[in-house]
Amino acid sequence: MEIFPPELALIQDILVLALTIILIILFIGFNFWLRKKGITSQYVTRKLIHFSAGPTLLLSFIFYSGQWFSPYIASLAPGLFVLLFLLIGFGIVKSEHFVKSMSRSEDPRELLRGTFYYVITGVFVTIFCWTSYPITENVSSPVSIVVVSTMAIGDGLADIVGRKVNRMKFKFLAEKSVPGSLAMFISSVISCIFFLVLFGYDLSSIMLLGILAIIAGTGIEALSPSEIDNLSVPLIVILVFAILTPLLAPSASWAVFYIHSP
Repeated sequence: MEIFPPELALIQDILVLALTIILIILFIGFNFWLRKKGITSQYVTRKLIHFSAGPTLLLSFIFYSGQWFSPYIASLAPGLFVLLFLLIGFGIVKSEHFVKSMSRSEDPRELLRGTFYYVITGVFVTIFCWTSYPITENVSSPVSIVVVSTMAIGDGLADIVGRKVNRMKFKFLAEKSVPGSLAMFISSVISCIFFLVLFGYDLSSIMLLGILAIIAGTGIEALSPSEIDNLSVPLIVILVFAILTPLLAPSASWAVFYIHSP
């Protein structure tokens, strides 16, 4: 989105980046305060952050200038958290806020597993699956939308519903449930449609691929250990798009991957 004149595009992107980081940090701090006051549990705090971080990053794409450097600047938001989790996880930096808000066990090393995969995925899809607003032909990629919908929203809801609806359980590498998997599929489809329409994509060219990718993501989540699904779900979604787009949408006006250059 062009907010400033083209010659100020870099400044626009830096401002959006700063606001995105500030918003995420404030939300993490607010969740830590809620937990400290006993208003929410550790589990609820983690899930609120899980639900909000990915969509916040995705929505921030709307306000970038859309220049070739926009994806790289935007990737610094999840990239900052990659660095923070490494520093905290290896004990170089101490942060009670981050550890208690985003780990199950309050062990800093836990930030090097599931949470770390979440932010690494954010960096990858921001750089290689960028979607501009308004979308730019053969430059924008809907893959980032489907990844965020399945990983942040669908996967997060699967865990909540699986815990609340205590029936139809099954176990492969971790205990999961049919209601949880159904919740993941349905919420992923709904959020995917919402974001695709918001960014201006033609649903007719994407939804079949999107649904197939969500089915694959739901299936792999059901078979994955809880700390691996933030990696396995986005990987299978990206793989489905990479393999099936030439077959099912050969004339699509969008790209699966795109490397931005001047």
